[in-house]
Amino acid sequence: MIESFLKSLGLTDNETKIYLYLLTHGESIASIIAKRLDMKRVTVYSALESLEQKEVIASFIKNNVAHFDAVEPEEIETLCEQKVTEMKRLQQKAATLRDEFKKLRNVGRMPMLEIRGKLKYYQGLEAVTDLITETLQEKEKEQLCFGLNTYHSELAGNDWQEYTQKRVQKKMTVRSIQPDTEAAIAYKGRDPQELRETRLVPHTKFPGKCEINIIGDMIAIFSTRGHEPSGMKLYNPDVAQALKSLFELAWERAQEYDQKKK
Repeated sequence: MIESFLKSLGLTDNETKIYLYLLTHGESIASIIAKRLDMKRVTVYSALESLEQKEVIASFIKNNVAHFDAVEPEEIETLCEQKVTEMKRLQQKAATLRDEFKKLRNVGRMPMLEIRGKLKYYQGLEAVTDLITETLQEKEKEQLCFGLNTYHSELAGNDWQEYTQKRVQKKMTVRSIQPDTEAAIAYKGRDPQELRETRLVPHTKFPGKCEINIIGDMIAIFSTRGHEPSGMKLYNPDVAQALKSLFELAWERAQEYDQKKK
């Protein structure tokens, strides 16, 4: 019970053993402690320094040699009281900084830039999740898709299932070109019930780590890889038409690869 209590104060296993040795045997020097506890001297010196910083032992010079001794049990109780006081002070400080913490948290949640409703930039996973959800607000009933991002296969969990259910309820169909990864193969296996047609192409030719969605005049591009997920949404009929043409060319070529895959 005593060992558990000492560890709850932040003492390591070695520090606990040394403190209890000093408490039981009284003052001692580092070499004797190392010998009695079968520890390396360097380990003992390091632990003694840490114990002194934690104020559970004291050191003094005797016959030109550093001696160490455990503090009195009453001082341990005083130390605990000091820790409680310090934690209360930190709690009060945390309360005063709550709004600052929230500001930092919201940096990754909100879009960083919007220009006249035509171009919107998203930074952070929460913001990119909003971007994906917003694609369901488009009026057109067909979505063209390049690439299967890690959002679908690793990050979203139930969010992705809910998104797909809402898209199916809206009767928005998807034509999708995907690299032939395991995640994409599983994705393709759900095509019939998810109103989708997927064509698989070699992942060596098309890694597909970024996702591009085209719905009407809207283009959504995003990536959730790495530490800074980001994305953008653009409304431009000319750009959308150009990407649709590229998709159709790729769709036609993907049929050959997909048939070979089957």
